[in-house]
Amino acid sequence: MARLDLSREFVGADFGDARLSRRLVALAQQVSREPDLSFPQLLGDSELEAAYRFFGNDRVSTRSILGPHLEATRKRIGKGRCIVAHDTTTLSFRSGGNRRGLGLGSKGNQVLHAHVSLAIDELKNPHGVLGLKTYQGRAATEQSDRWLQQACRVEDELRGGDVIHVMDREADSAKLLSAFQQQGRHFVVRAGHDRVLWGEKGATTKLYDVLPSKVLARREVELAPRPPHRRGVKAKQVHPTRTGRTTTLCMAACRHSIPAVKGGSPTRFEVNVVHVWEDSPPSGEPPVRWVLLTSEPVDSEEQILEIVDCYRARWVIEEFFKALKSGCAIEKRQLESRESLENALGLMLPIAWGLLRLRSALRATPEASGHSLLTPIQLALLRTEGRNKLPNRPTVKQLVYAIAAMGGHLKRNGDPGWQTLARGYERLLTLTRGFTLAGNMGPQEM
Repeated sequence: MARLDLSREFVGADFGDARLSRRLVALAQQVSREPDLSFPQLLGDSELEAAYRFFGNDRVSTRSILGPHLEATRKRIGKGRCIVAHDTTTLSFRSGGNRRGLGLGSKGNQVLHAHVSLAIDELKNPHGVLGLKTYQGRAATEQSDRWLQQACRVEDELRGGDVIHVMDREADSAKLLSAFQQQGRHFVVRAGHDRVLWGEKGATTKLYDVLPSKVLARREVELAPRPPHRRGVKAKQVHPTRTGRTTTLCMAACRHSIPAVKGGSPTRFEVNVVHVWEDSPPSGEPPVRWVLLTSEPVDSEEQILEIVDCYRARWVIEEFFKALKSGCAIEKRQLESRESLENALGLMLPIAWGLLRLRSALRATPEASGHSLLTPIQLALLRTEGRNKLPNRPTVKQLVYAIAAMGGHLKRNGDPGWQTLARGYERLLTLTRGFTLAGNMGPQEM
C-alpha cells in the first residue's frame, strides 16, 4: 500500500485561473482540519464567504475539482486488474431549506442522488473515485442507463485498463447485460428479479426455478450485523435485520441464455450464473442468498470463488458512503444551489477516500507492518505530537489507533468511528502541512 499523502489529491486542478486552483488547496486544508463540522462551524466569516464564492463560481465544476484525484487514482491502479464498484447514495438535506435544483424527499427534505464509481484492488483496498454523476429527486431511480453510461466513462478514464464492474440488484437489466456482453466488458451483477430465460417455441422457464444446486465451492465468511435501529422500512425489506456471525457459503454455477430487450440485436445473449447460499443459517435468521450474473468463466472452483470475492468487495463502496456522510458530514453543507453542493461533494470525496483507506487497512491487515501507511514526516509527527506511544515498528492497527487518538478516540471503545478517525487524521495532515511549509521557509520568512 502506497503512503497516504492527501495533498496530491487536490494540487493541479485546472479551472483556467490559478487563483481558483490555490483557493481549492487552501479550502481543502481548512476543511480537512475537522471535516465532520459544517462550514459555518469550521470557517471564520471571511473564510466562509470565500468558500461560498468558490463553490458558486461558474468556472468551478465537480469534474475540475476531482481532476487531480482521478489522475492519482489511475496511478494507484497501475496495470493490474481493478474492481470498480458502482452504487448510488441519497444525500438528504434538512427540510425547510431553499436549495435551488434539488429534489423533494418523502419527508419534506431536499435530496440529491450521487452515483459513484469506486476503484478497489483485489485485497479490498480503495484506490479512489473514478466516476460521479448526480441526479435530483427521484430521477436517480428513473435514470436506469446511468449504470451503463458511467461504466463506459470509467473505462475511458482508465484508458484501456483491466476492469471488472461490480453492481448490486438495482443495476440488473437485460439492456445493461446485453450491452456489456456486446462491448466485451467484464462484470459481476447481482440478479434483482426472477427473469424469464430464453426458450424454444414460447417456453417460459424462469431463472430462479433452474438455479444450480450442485456445490462446487465453499467459503467461510464473516457477516456484518444489521441492527434494526436507524434503518427505514424499505432498507429492512431489501436487507433484513440480522446478527453478525461466521458462516459458510455454498456456491454452484451454470450458464443460461437471456432474451435481449424487445427489438434488440442479437435477440438473446449468454451469461454465466453463480448461485450462492447459506446452507444452515441460525434459527430465526434470514439465510444469505445471492444470484450473480457474470461475464467471467465459472469452470473451476478457483474461478467461482474469484467471482464471489469480487461481489463481496462491493461492501467497500457502502463503507465509503458512511465515510462521506459521517466522517465528512456532506449532508450538513449549507449551500444554496445544486451546483454549489456538487462542488462541495467534489471536495469531500477525496477526503472520504482517505478516511476509508485507513479504516480498510485496519480491518483487512491490522497486524501487518504499518511502515507504508504514512510518510516518514507523518510518522515522526505522530510519534512526537500523538497521545499513543508507538513502538519502533508499529502495526497498521497501532498507527490507525494513534491517528484516531488525536481526534479523541479511546482504546477501550474498540475500533474508532468515522468522526474521531476523521478529526485525528486531518489534525495529522494539518501538522504535516505546517511542518512542510516551515521547512520551505528561509530564516527571514520564519
